[in-house]
Amino acid sequence: MQARRIPVATYRLQLRREFPFAAAEAVIAHAHAFGISDYYVSPILLSTPGSSHGYDVTDYRLINPELGGREGFSRLHDALRARQMGLVLDFVPNHMGINAPGLLNTWWRDVLQNGVHSRYAGFFDIDWSGTGEGAAQVLVPILDDHYGRVLEAGRLALRCERGVIGVHYGDMQFPVRPQTYQSLLNAAAESMPAAAQLRELAEEFGALPRAEATEDFERAAERTKRVAELKRRLGTLLEQQPAARAALEERLHALEGRTGEPRSFDALDEVISQQHYRLAYWRAGQHETNYRRFFAIDTLIGLRMEEPEVFEETHALLSRLLVEGTVTGLRIDHIDGLRQPQRYLERLQALAMRTGDEARDPLYVLVEKILADHEPLPVEWPTHGTTGYEFIAQIAGVLVDPQAERYFSEHYAEFTGETAAFEDVVYQKKLLVLEELFANAVLKLATDLTDLVRSERRWRDVSRNELTVAVREVMAAHGVYRTYRRGPAPMEARDRRVVEQASAIAIARNPRLGAAPIELVRDVLTGDFPPEDPAEAERAAQPTQALRARLADWVLSFQQYTGAIMAKAVEDTAFYTYSRFIALNEVGGNPGRFGGTVAGFHAANEERLRRTPHALLALATHDTKLGEDARARLYALSELPHEWHESLQEWRQMNQRHKTMVDGRAAPDANEEYRLYQILLAAWPADDADPDDGFRERIREHLRKAVNEAKRNTTWVQPNERWIEAGDRFVDALLSLESGREFLASFRPRAGRLAHLGLVNTLTQTVLKITSPGVPDFYQGTELWDLSLVDPDNRRPVDFDLRSRLTQKPLDGLRWAELFRDWRSGEIKLQIARALLQFRGTHRELFQQGEYWPLQTRGRFRDKVVAFARVIGEEAMLVVAPRLTSALGCPPLGLVWDDTTLVLPTGGGKRWRDVVTGCEHAGEAGELRLSELLAELPFAVLASG
Repeated sequence: MQARRIPVATYRLQLRREFPFAAAEAVIAHAHAFGISDYYVSPILLSTPGSSHGYDVTDYRLINPELGGREGFSRLHDALRARQMGLVLDFVPNHMGINAPGLLNTWWRDVLQNGVHSRYAGFFDIDWSGTGEGAAQVLVPILDDHYGRVLEAGRLALRCERGVIGVHYGDMQFPVRPQTYQSLLNAAAESMPAAAQLRELAEEFGALPRAEATEDFERAAERTKRVAELKRRLGTLLEQQPAARAALEERLHALEGRTGEPRSFDALDEVISQQHYRLAYWRAGQHETNYRRFFAIDTLIGLRMEEPEVFEETHALLSRLLVEGTVTGLRIDHIDGLRQPQRYLERLQALAMRTGDEARDPLYVLVEKILADHEPLPVEWPTHGTTGYEFIAQIAGVLVDPQAERYFSEHYAEFTGETAAFEDVVYQKKLLVLEELFANAVLKLATDLTDLVRSERRWRDVSRNELTVAVREVMAAHGVYRTYRRGPAPMEARDRRVVEQASAIAIARNPRLGAAPIELVRDVLTGDFPPEDPAEAERAAQPTQALRARLADWVLSFQQYTGAIMAKAVEDTAFYTYSRFIALNEVGGNPGRFGGTVAGFHAANEERLRRTPHALLALATHDTKLGEDARARLYALSELPHEWHESLQEWRQMNQRHKTMVDGRAAPDANEEYRLYQILLAAWPADDADPDDGFRERIREHLRKAVNEAKRNTTWVQPNERWIEAGDRFVDALLSLESGREFLASFRPRAGRLAHLGLVNTLTQTVLKITSPGVPDFYQGTELWDLSLVDPDNRRPVDFDLRSRLTQKPLDGLRWAELFRDWRSGEIKLQIARALLQFRGTHRELFQQGEYWPLQTRGRFRDKVVAFARVIGEEAMLVVAPRLTSALGCPPLGLVWDDTTLVLPTGGGKRWRDVVTGCEHAGEAGELRLSELLAELPFAVLASG
């Protein structure tokens, strides 16, 4: 799919209060000199104050003032435009933030005030049906203890500020219903002699049309406007008449109970219970939240983006930015959370076309979509591809040695006692999160399905309990994040295979349940139930058609949850439990798949060129578990399985004394210790500096996160402080120059060797990212060494001044051999990427439209190379990059390549120029000798001519 603007390369920036638009503007000169064509920035809309990421949007109509507001954004755009650079914006359509003090989310505040009949109630994915007796309420799990305890401790109170009465809890305030104003103002008027104005306001509040009578959007808006006007009048009255203010405050104070006298809180409890929301202990949200969340985060509420009105309201500002040209591309966050992803993307492209020029190409749009092994992006989606997580797995396929898998499995089992296959770990973790985080969603789905099929004789004997198990088990067996059935029509073959395989696995795992409940879930998901009847149209079987439509709607709900369950179970749990080789524990990766083949890498590149040639290629993002160069080091560890085993045995013996007994068990446990050694190897400073306080804290923080996410010995919900503290002490002991002297003496030489081998992997993956089909993306600061760990570590401040000084150097004056020898500074990585990006920028057609030809190698080390050509017309480029080179010597330069040669493509006898070093090479008998190509640097990118 073409686009009105295709980036040459993108640069991802994480905007926040400490790094606003002005800071991003100051980096433009560096990014441009580096070879970047487009900024790629985190969300810019108003979000929770102090947000470090921007994914908790509170108002789609405003640009975040903490970042600089509209003026700051305009200045950033002007500065980008001056250098002919574009801006790809991260946009969040799936959910909104609802946790800001003062309820900055005005739509959410209106829902809390007016309930199910709020003009915005339909904006949010709330289930108003399962809220018990009486008026429908939305659960607000915000309290730090049980509601009764918080109430009777005097921590909930009614307050009036500037005419707005609300329930106050800490710095949070929740609006009360307009009817509550009537009763409170009437009560206040009884205690003052001249109360005519208070009574008048009370009557006007009482005379408001009931919310259920204003379901029309415009009438609801008028009612909301009228309520705001009455509040303003009340505020003015209270400000001008101290007696009225005193009377109301007295009434509100009278509702407050007295600590130690539980019954004294009854009146306040009655007022709070009459509201459209139910304040609850935050832990209640795990099982009782009646709105769809982003993953399992109670403060991020799902939006009903499938509704046209919601789409228009949330995209109004974005539409203006697109018309103005200030935004030239979009990254759509969490596309799998949407009810109808394809329809959303179609609407988005239609929105982008509203520019008065119908002949314009589509907008450049990327989707954040995690693809499983060999899973294609739906071809019918009007998008240019994903944000590039799968490319990380493809790189791992060529840089991880598959021959080492057996050894790593044995070493891991010997050290930790862990023998379960990764797929079995994932299954167990899916059951865990389904039970602990999504039990209410599963129960709702099972209940609704039970009701839908009750009149069907084939299925009416399947109980709700059985369907609850069936829904849970089919979800747990899903091999992809989600399927994409769109309506009553049966599921397409691609998704049908997923559902049928998951159902077969679920049946095999649950022999006592029997097949019937799972078969029902399967047939509903695929659309095989109710069955198609050739005579149906003739009989005008409306009941069957209606049932089919309701079941299709049920399927849409089911599909919205499987991606969140996969993410929580795999990325946020199993990745921290299964530690055999954590370089593979990456977003978009499969730790159970140990390495791959060069042929597989070529096939992936060819497939991308054919289907999504402008998708992003990423090695690091704000969500990756390891920095790209930390991961590259661990790839090299796969080449040293025996040395790794020796190190494990040695380190375990010498560090046992640093563990702490917690409840009869040594902490950290063996699995956590095994992971920690890999983390230390991955993150060890490139200059081999002594570990300082900052490094120790980074490792401590990572271990804390790992053990809590693993949910074995401690969790975020129920932290085991003694276990966490034992981990802190263990890290401190290992990294102390005194207590850790023996360990560091053993560790540092091995870390140094691995870092040197990792350098080669870094250069290989950098070269492949820039030259493969797709758009290379650079996460902030990764021009130099990226030895970061999972967030928040990968969101630390970046020294852009240093990077800017390096990009000011003339490329033709660089001495590449010296830079390679001085690899610890990281400048070799930056300058190589810069040289290739600048070549890419001056040969756009070659990279955006050129063919991709895998190339052959011959000789002794032919399997130690990835080689391909990009060709368009008479122009060609050859790429040669090393892999698995530990056996060749370090560095793998010159004569170590022996008789290995690159076989040139047909007609390749021409002369070739090295894009980086400028050296020229001539093919002899249709081949190039690697000992000559790789004499100065361990890779080569050659241009024809």
